[in-house]
Amino acid sequence: MTSLAILIDFGSTFTKVTAIDLLEAQVVGRSQSPSTVATDVRDGLLRALTLLHEQRALFDARPKDLKILSGKTVLASSSAAGGLRIAVIGNVPGLTVEAANQAALGAGAKVVGSTAFKLSDEKVSDTIAMRPDMILLTGGVDGGDGETIVHNARLLAGSALAVPIVAAGNRAAADEVVAVLRQAGKEVRVVANVMPKAGVLAVESAREAIREIFMARITHAKGLDGLAGMVPVVLPTPMAVLRGVRIGADGTGDAKGWGDMLVVDVGGATTDVHSIGYGQPQGENVIAQGLAESYAKRTVEGDLGIRFNAATILGRVGLDKLIDDLRQEFPDFGVEADQLSDYVEQITQETGKVPVEKWHAAADAVLANNAVSVAVARHVGRRERIVAREGEAWVHSGKDMRDTRTLIGTGGVFVHNPHAGYILSQRALTDAHGVQALRPRDPQIYLDSSYLLYAIGLLSETLPQVALRLFQRYMAPVARRAD
Repeated sequence: MTSLAILIDFGSTFTKVTAIDLLEAQVVGRSQSPSTVATDVRDGLLRALTLLHEQRALFDARPKDLKILSGKTVLASSSAAGGLRIAVIGNVPGLTVEAANQAALGAGAKVVGSTAFKLSDEKVSDTIAMRPDMILLTGGVDGGDGETIVHNARLLAGSALAVPIVAAGNRAAADEVVAVLRQAGKEVRVVANVMPKAGVLAVESAREAIREIFMARITHAKGLDGLAGMVPVVLPTPMAVLRGVRIGADGTGDAKGWGDMLVVDVGGATTDVHSIGYGQPQGENVIAQGLAESYAKRTVEGDLGIRFNAATILGRVGLDKLIDDLRQEFPDFGVEADQLSDYVEQITQETGKVPVEKWHAAADAVLANNAVSVAVARHVGRRERIVAREGEAWVHSGKDMRDTRTLIGTGGVFVHNPHAGYILSQRALTDAHGVQALRPRDPQIYLDSSYLLYAIGLLSETLPQVALRLFQRYMAPVARRAD
């Protein structure tokens, strides 16, 4: 099949392969095999390709090595061995540090730590202990404070850190920052300031630099250099997903997308949320407050996963609520509180455990539903009612996503759980405890039931029309619930 594309995701647990007929914009096969990052990533990939061939006979013969990919369109993403780990250093927590966080997360990174103000020797030691793959050094609007970022560059220069540094701060201080770091033998790249003016974000230059460094260096550190010449690893997996979401929202020059959307990726350790849209405050008597946010935004909730952090979800929402949800949504199972508590403890310890009893899948769905609720509330903006002499007003901060019409679920639980539609139900998006999170009010729900967003993102740059057709064909609508 001359139009065959093989799109690969090297995950920490599984290596996933999706085969696409590019002419028809159609999925023709999918497979996965345990990743072999600790030994040779090629082994796990070859097993996945062999499984794919056994299912669909897409190759001329049973794969014996990766030469079977010759002549095919082959692209890959990776989150193997923990993905791309970035430490962020900036001036003010609510300003340049937050801008840097948005740049790093939007590039598909895992932010392992954020530090504000002037570094100390102790903070540098703490940063080294985080084992980052990269440092994102920011601070100061253009023409503003340059002393802090230069001070921080000097301490980094004198440290044992041996990872690339992306300098995305005050342009007036850029030359001195580069001179200090390069004189000490550090690898540094200067990009546009992530906050050139107070309250103004400009993160795309930093995101692209992070992606390029990931391609040039980090793939080697993660053991993927053995794929050179056969499988180009072009993106961190979260960035590939975000690109897939964005082309679905924005469309191409020839075809319209679906507009603003929210995408929730529920995993075993984290729950990621992606949003497309400016989210400008809506309504009368609104006072905007805080930092404007990126059009394409990603957040990572490291305490919300339905395996590694299942016990954390229980601790955050409470056993009473989880058992009430389970009994209300799935009354036929008759699960007792101690059964649910024992199950949560078990899957937290045995993270590879899959549901055995039917009620286990229902419990997973309830855990995921609550993870979605908390993660979305953290991602979107908030509003607070105030009463002044002039009358009532609303103070808004963050993205106003209330009129967002599209909500998509992605991740393994949406592929394998029989109750996937419930996970993103409106019940998960209902405000609790009086907190007014600006989340979608009445979205149409879709599921990435083929786990395709990463593949769509990989194709989006070179074959955007194919990527958009795949998005519109394979995002599966969920019937609206009568809540």
